[in-house]
Amino acid sequence: MPLEAGQHAGSNRRTGWFPKQGRRRTMQRLCAWLSRRRWYVSLPLVIVAGIVAYLLIAGLLDWANSTSFCGTVCHSMTPEYTAYQESFHARVRCAECHVGPGLVAEVEAKWQGIRELWLYVTNTYERPIPSPVENLRPARETCEECHWPEVFYNDRAVVIPHYASDERNTRTNTYMLVKIGGGVSRKGQGKGIHWHIENRVEYIATDPQRQNIPWVRAEMNGETVTFVDVAQPLSEAQLASAEIRVMDCLDCHNRATHIFRSAATAVDEAMANGRLPTGLPYLRKQAVEIMQRTYPSQEDALAAIAELPDFYRKNYPDLYEPRQAELQRVVEVLQEIYRYSHFPEARVYPDTYPDNLGHSEFPGCFRCHDGKHLADNGQSIRLHCNICHTIPQTVPEGQPAPLIALREQPQPESHLASNWIAEHRVVAGPACSACHETQTFCANVNCHGRAWPYVNLSVVTPPYPLPTPVTPTPLPTAGPGAPRTPSGVPSFSSEILPVLLQKCGNACHSAAVASGGFRAVDYASVRRVVVPGDPDASTLVRVQREKHAALLSPEELERVIAWIRAGAPDN
Repeated sequence: MPLEAGQHAGSNRRTGWFPKQGRRRTMQRLCAWLSRRRWYVSLPLVIVAGIVAYLLIAGLLDWANSTSFCGTVCHSMTPEYTAYQESFHARVRCAECHVGPGLVAEVEAKWQGIRELWLYVTNTYERPIPSPVENLRPARETCEECHWPEVFYNDRAVVIPHYASDERNTRTNTYMLVKIGGGVSRKGQGKGIHWHIENRVEYIATDPQRQNIPWVRAEMNGETVTFVDVAQPLSEAQLASAEIRVMDCLDCHNRATHIFRSAATAVDEAMANGRLPTGLPYLRKQAVEIMQRTYPSQEDALAAIAELPDFYRKNYPDLYEPRQAELQRVVEVLQEIYRYSHFPEARVYPDTYPDNLGHSEFPGCFRCHDGKHLADNGQSIRLHCNICHTIPQTVPEGQPAPLIALREQPQPESHLASNWIAEHRVVAGPACSACHETQTFCANVNCHGRAWPYVNLSVVTPPYPLPTPVTPTPLPTAGPGAPRTPSGVPSFSSEILPVLLQKCGNACHSAAVASGGFRAVDYASVRRVVVPGDPDASTLVRVQREKHAALLSPEELERVIAWIRAGAPDN
């Protein structure tokens, strides 16, 4: 085509593939070629081709978002896919959490997948796969699509079985109530574990897995309070450059789907469920030891587990012969447990990824509730054993389950201090026995009978003077069968005062403490909280009928009422 005046050969590149006039002529020729008859033929073909293309693309995207694609085509996800199949979310597709809703999320996920494809093809991806996933969708766009955060959950009774590594595989059961809570404050809720959802909590983590949290800021009762880890405070420069995250579901439920149970936990569960027999000597000990060893591959581990019957053949020959079939079933169960929790080739083991739900095997709750995150006023992030659950109580198998109060029990004011767990060891003394039996409560194997490596109660010195431990007042010793007064009125010196000293005067209402200004140590002090002749108007009776830390027995309260009704004499 000849060049027009003032035009040079390179101008076509600046105006497109060809000049504007040329484009117009091309469209005219195309329209001339598409006669009416050709339009009738071409238009349906174009529509069909568009529909087919749409279906192919939609089908391809659906396949690329399918669980089978994530778990089987992408072979690097074998540990995650295996654990997913046994999880609570086994019916939730991977893409619903890892991609999320919306076109933008879809495009971002596919672009990230293309980048990771090169790592997979070249076999240069990290092992184990880093966690948490940096580009994971926020919990409000994934978890909260099904789990409504404003819902209030009642307390849940939990029984945790545990088997000892002794010959008899001795079982104990730990009982407690887990205070899930939640809901909204305007309805009188927003308590329990899910308090963290109703109230805004921000934090700074200094490691990729968010296990080290030296700075926390929380909104409580309309105020914003900042807590700093006094053992490792951040500098001004670190604070200025740090990323402040808002706490959400995934900060606790970070392993809600990809759970790799420890060998000890998995064996305990299998024994409790009857999958593993408890009558084989040392089974728990042998099973845990075999699975905790390091193996170059999963096949080597399964082969080692298959040799478990040799232990019984050598040490219990009389047992081995008649129970070979049972031992073979034990091997199969242990191999299945190992397949779902140990992946040597991918370098994934039960301790690879911290599980923040709880605080037994990983820091979990103790990342913040450790007693050393203090505010400017010296108060700490609450470190109590009964915030999220009741005091755990462990009893041997076969003994009756302990009685656990469904309602929160009243406590002395000192017990409500934010760092009471760290402080109580300082003030503990004989006075504690007025409410706590040292043979049971203070010797609780769930508290003092085990190590807590993620809590160091010696880091912080209590920021305020603590009360001096109280020495119990000796109880009056009444002779055998101390008689009542001739009128039948209970004797203050032999019946009323000993009870009040034991239940009240040796602890909160002693001469040294005098909580609430009341000292239950003599007639003059007790006389201040009673109205002679009117038990209903007496503070002592009214408090005992309500929630109180130390309650008299019904029989003891009846004697006190009878004494007051008789005029509260000093007899």
